[in-house]
Amino acid sequence: STAFSISTKSPLLSPASMSAIGMTSGKSSSSPTSKREEAQQHAYTLKERNPYDVHVYYNNDNTPQRDAAMVLRETLQQQFPWMRFYTPRGRPIGPHPIPMWEADFGAYEHRDQWSIVHDFLKANNPGHLSILIHPHSTDSDYADHTKHACWVGVPMELLIQGWER
Repeated sequence: STAFSISTKSPLLSPASMSAIGMTSGKSSSSPTSKREEAQQHAYTLKERNPYDVHVYYNNDNTPQRDAAMVLRETLQQQFPWMRFYTPRGRPIGPHPIPMWEADFGAYEHRDQWSIVHDFLKANNPGHLSILIHPHSTDSDYADHTKHACWVGVPMELLIQGWER
C-alpha cells in the first residue's frame, strides 16, 4: 500500500522565529482532511527512484512570505537531513506558476517517510504558503501532479494543460 499512516510529533517554528518573519500562527489553516490530502489515499505504484517531491511556493514580491518559505526550508533541512534540497527558483519554471523551492525524498528507501514529512509541513506551514507533495508513480506526470498530489495550504493551478494524461 502507498498510503502511509506513520505519525510523529514535530517541533513547530519557535514563536520568536515566527514573529521575526511576520507569521502569526504555527498551525496550518487547512481543514484536517481536505480533498487534496485524500488524494494521497489513491492507489499508485511508486517508481523505484526518488519517491516524492516537495514544492514550496512563494511570491517574490512578498518579503514576509518569501522569508517564511526560506525559514521553512532551513527547518526542513534540519529536521530531515536525508532529503535533497535544490536551489530556490526566483521565477516561474516548468509547471510551477510562481517562484518556489524544491526538495525530494532522495531515495526509494525513504518512501515510508511521506506521513512524517507531510505532518511536519502541515504543522509548520503558517497558512499562507502553498505546498505541493507529489509522487513519482508509474502512472504519469499528469496523474502525479493532479489526482496523486497532496496540497498543504492553498492549492495552486499548475501549468500542465499540455501534459499527456
